[in-house]
Amino acid sequence: MSKEISTRISPEGLEIANAYLQLGSVQLVSSHLNIDEAEVSEFLGKREVKAYVDQVFLDTGYRNRFKLGQALDTLIEKKLEEAEESEIYSNKDLADLYALAHKMRMDEMKAQTELEKAKASQIKTQNNVQINAEVPFGQGNYGELMKKLLDKK
Repeated sequence: MSKEISTRISPEGLEIANAYLQLGSVQLVSSHLNIDEAEVSEFLGKREVKAYVDQVFLDTGYRNRFKLGQALDTLIEKKLEEAEESEIYSNKDLADLYALAHKMRMDEMKAQTELEKAKASQIKTQNNVQINAEVPFGQGNYGELMKKLLDKK
């Protein structure tokens, strides 16, 4: 029978995770839910709860890659409109914004590639074998001492 690691969050873990996302600290969650801080920390430390909190955190606000991209696109468009209206602008401003957009996209692609590599190369099981057939007592001072003691019968 194989042992499966559960990726489902318990209802308690989900409640604590959502309270943590809302309140932002272990102390506030502890007092809000009337739970010991150590228990809150224990739940937040579980792999499935931590993954849930991280995913929600990255999917909301300006940390969300789509919102971040939209904000940067809006900024570039406004800069282009400003340049057209005033006919006085710096190419460096636009070049810096384009370079920033390009760098962000490259970093995102690099992170996705590394994530895929990490998922593909995870070691499922590992068996370590140590063979001590030739030297019964090991090498070094201990092995030499044991040989001398046993040979003097």
